[in-house]
Amino acid sequence: MTDNEMLEAMKTLLKPIHIKLEDIDNRISNMDNRISNMDNRISNVENEITNLRYEMKRGFRKTEDEIETLTEALRAKGILPIAK
Repeated sequence: MTDNEMLEAMKTLLKPIHIKLEDIDNRISNMDNRISNMDNRISNVENEITNLRYEMKRGFRKTEDEIETLTEALRAKGILPIAK
């Protein structure tokens, strides 16, 4: 068997391994894309949580201001006694 024939035989034997390795590379690439997409989704959820916290605090501040205004108005009309 000549060197060229030996090389061709080795290529033929290695071809299925090469195909499987390419398949594994493709699967890894797909997993990397999925992980990246999941990271993006997690980041979006974290941003939404931050926005919700801000909106809740803003809402609580507004409600506290409204309660304070109402309390002062009721005290001014003599409906609500002044705490001592």
